[in-house]
Order: sequence, then structure tokens, then C-alpha cells
Amino acid sequence: MAGSKGLYSASGAWMCHTGKLRKVNEDACLFGGVFSGASTSRAMDAALGGGNWIVAVADGIGGHKAGAYASREVVAALADCDDFSPGGVERLLEKTNHRLFKKGRGEPSMAGMGATVVGLLACAEGLFAFNVGDARIYRQHGGRLKLITRDDSVEQLLVSEGLLRAHDGIRPSSMHALTQSIGGSEDHVKIEPHFYEIETAKSMRFIVCTDGLTDMLSSKAMERVCIPTLDAAAAAQELFDAAMDAGGRDNITVAVVDVEKKRA
Repeated sequence: MAGSKGLYSASGAWMCHTGKLRKVNEDACLFGGVFSGASTSRAMDAALGGGNWIVAVADGIGGHKAGAYASREVVAALADCDDFSPGGVERLLEKTNHRLFKKGRGEPSMAGMGATVVGLLACAEGLFAFNVGDARIYRQHGGRLKLITRDDSVEQLLVSEGLLRAHDGIRPSSMHALTQSIGGSEDHVKIEPHFYEIETAKSMRFIVCTDGLTDMLSSKAMERVCIPTLDAAAAAQELFDAAMDAGGRDNITVAVVDVEKKRA
């Protein structure tokens, strides 16, 4: 690792839950190990040593069995990553995209399945956020949360073109359409994952989540819930509880990730 921009350790907690209304959990989470297809009843602690690692959450699309399969395939692929670099992760996600397309084309019950994904990548080149779709990463700055990622959604496209005012919190159903996902189409479509190099400090906190959280809570509401809380497990639990109290309309996955920069 000589010449690297830094070594990073990560600790924190995560939750992955069906929510109040859905019958199946189509979300999946990678934070030390892979979790999918069930619900956690409380925040789960996790830790990663200094070195190469990925923390990610995925949100399945395509309905029930297909969406759950797709999200787990995405996080399982990231768990098996052997090229820890933005280029390596991009190639891995494109391979997964192609594999989901082939699976969907070969099995009618899986047709059109796919997933969104968002994650943190620690590697020799530095610390990066990445995403495909509308799952998000926020960074805590003092008493505020700053959104790092940019949604691949019709809503974001209209906002970027000046045709719609940015919306925070529960979105109308018409604004849920994605402009990019891993799989999610009956025809193979090449993806272009987004990568964001993060300006690092000695200590950093990130919120990594699916839209089951951000559709229930505005960023201001998230700040009110998690900013006063120093303990990562308590912050993850309180964010989840607030999303459930707000309706819990979708599967909810949230990871609170504390990153420490170490000396090389």
C-alpha cells in the first residue's frame, strides 16, 4: 500500500427491514457480511479494519422474488470484489448488470429484474462513494447532512434541466422512475456508475441508505433524528424508527458508517 492516499477503517451499524407495508424485503446490505431476504429487529454492529473494503446497500426492482434475487446478487458480487479501485468496481457492476439481464431473459419470472446500489469504497487510491440508481450516501458535517451522490431518476433529470424544483422527502409515484439501474430491463443496457472522490478527514460519518428511508424522511428530519446521536447503532435505530413512524411504505435499509483515516 506504499504511496496510497491513506488507509481507512470503518465501524458502525446497519438495519435492513421489510417495512410496514411490503411482504418481501427486496433490499440487501454489505457491511462486513452480506444480509438479504429477511429483516433485522435491531441495529447490527459492524467493523472493518484498515485496508480495502466496501460498504454498500442495494434495492431490488422487478417485484418480490426477482427484486430480492437481484439486490442480493449485487451486494454478493461486491463482497467478492478482488480489484479495489473505481475502475475495478465499475467493471464488476457492469458484469453483474449483464448477468442479471441474461438471467432475466432466460427465466420469464425474472424478466426485467434489477437493483439500485450505493456504496463506499476504501482503496489505495482513496475513499470514494459510488451509485447506480436512487439509493444515497450522506456525509455528516457538524449539524448538517450533505448529500454526496446524485440520483439516477426522472425527478433528478427534470431538476437538472430546470423543469422541476428539487423535492425532499416523500416523492409522488411518478417521480420514482429510474434512468439507470443494474439490470432492470428486458434488453441489455450498459450502465455508467457514478464515482465521487471524498475529501477525507481524520474522522468521518456517513449515512448509506435506500429510498425506503429517504422517501419517508426529509434531510432535515434525518438531521433532527441522527445528528444529536453519537452512537452509530442508536443513530441507525432512530433513523429506522422515524421512517417506520412516517409510514414505512417500502423496505428500509440504513447503515451509519464511521470512517477513520489511518497513517499509511
